[in-house]
Amino acid sequence: MTETSKPGRPIRYWRSNLRLISILLASWGLVTFVPAYFASALSALMIFGWPFPFWVAAFGAPLAFLLIVGWYAWRMEKLDARRRAQKVEQS
Repeated sequence: MTETSKPGRPIRYWRSNLRLISILLASWGLVTFVPAYFASALSALMIFGWPFPFWVAAFGAPLAFLLIVGWYAWRMEKLDARRRAQKVEQS
């Protein structure tokens, strides 16, 4: 029996991977486009003399992107470890 014909194992791994990517891609889209959409309304809010959209662009968005990448790496390490353990059990 080949690995791809074993029921559920690789398919479940790739579905988990694609689900994670979809969630993180949606998060990236929200972080990118929602503040830009509301930038004119948020520009009235000043923090230390600078408009709030400046702070979001300068600090918020890059920090959110780093968190998205970190979450992906952490979660994929867990999924890969689970997949490696399943392969060892199958052997």
